[in-house]
Amino acid sequence: MVMTFWWVTALLLLAALAVWGITFWNRRAMRKSPVLVANSEYLDRLPSFARAQRTAKVLRVLQVGIAVVGVVAASVLSGRIATERIETPDFASRDIVLCLDVSGSMYEYDTEILATFAEMVDTFEGERVALTIFNSTSRTVFPLTNDYDLIKRELEEGAEAIDFDEFGYRLGNRDYSDDKVRQYVDFVEGTKGIPDQASVVPDGLASCGQVFDQAEEDRSRSIIFATDNEVNGEPIFTLQEATESVAAREIDLYTFYPGAYDCGPECFEELKTATEDQDGDLYESSDPEAIPSIIQEIQKSQAQAMGAEPTVVRTDHPTFGFVLTFLSLIGILVLGWRTR
Repeated sequence: MVMTFWWVTALLLLAALAVWGITFWNRRAMRKSPVLVANSEYLDRLPSFARAQRTAKVLRVLQVGIAVVGVVAASVLSGRIATERIETPDFASRDIVLCLDVSGSMYEYDTEILATFAEMVDTFEGERVALTIFNSTSRTVFPLTNDYDLIKRELEEGAEAIDFDEFGYRLGNRDYSDDKVRQYVDFVEGTKGIPDQASVVPDGLASCGQVFDQAEEDRSRSIIFATDNEVNGEPIFTLQEATESVAAREIDLYTFYPGAYDCGPECFEELKTATEDQDGDLYESSDPEAIPSIIQEIQKSQAQAMGAEPTVVRTDHPTFGFVLTFLSLIGILVLGWRTR
């Protein structure tokens, strides 16, 4: 959330402090000596009088407190609290396939990618999204669709399911409940179809390229490809062949490389060369928390490639400030009537 006119809020609060300071100073300056009344000591011993004094003091404190809350609420309301999001109308004609390597070394990054995309779903307007995961074999979790309820649900469930350290679990270093294990196993079902092989990256990418449909339509097609390129098996395709097959179908490739796990620099160099040879973009980060910013960069580069004009859409949220201001006003009127 942002405050559009934060300076208005600041000025109103400063003005309120100035008014309070002036009032406080004048009250001290105008304070007079108390008037002595004979034979009035017994009043302090009357229960009704003592109760009336306590009530008056509580009401004064409440009035001051409610007035402060009202002034703060009105000042914040004047500052116009709003949320901002970037909309790109031309994105309605784009298809995005999330192509994720779900081998054991990738679980943290896959979790962040899925969680970030789940948060972005609310900003989509017409885009179609698909999710394909692979290890030794591939599985399409859901095909290209603009059913955003389904997309968000599947991405959130996938982010929770894949948050599982399989290596640690097998070594006994990580402990998970039976439900958590079952959730993980169900999610990656179908991605371990070839025994003794894992992370067959080229075949996984080639499979993701086959998810796109409506070839006759003029649509933007993109693959967000996350892998560490540590192949442990015998792929049908080479990585170069897989990226060439993607480029031949005019699919933009955005590769995310999280860093080496066991493989040395050659894995990165192969992935970088294969991606950039087909005019793709490679993003590198060993920090899962950096993924949201990387995905935003991907979105920007897609907008530039499509000649789209992003626009900032601002949505005001005055409800809380208005309700609090209104209730404060009612509270002051009620207490004023009570103390009249």
